Amino acid sequence: MSCYICGKAVEPIIYPDSHEYPCPDCGHYRITGTAMALHDKNNWKFDVESTRRWLASQQGSGKIPMIDSNRAASLI
Repeated sequence: MSCYICGKAVEPIIYPDSHEYPCPDCGHYRITGTAMALHDKNNWKFDVESTRRWLASQQGSGKIPMIDSNRAASLI
């Protein structure tokens, strides 16, 4: 599989409602199943730089950043 942000080959951790991606270039994040479905259905491409900036701003919160459908729409 590949990172939803940059396309680099990354092995995700798969949960029933989301996938977790430990991308060495973008950072560690989760993406919901709904966001993945919208991304794939609409052939969305995340803006790599702004998405990485958002992920970096979420680091240190103690939680893995989650890209849900609302966040995904704001990062394309």
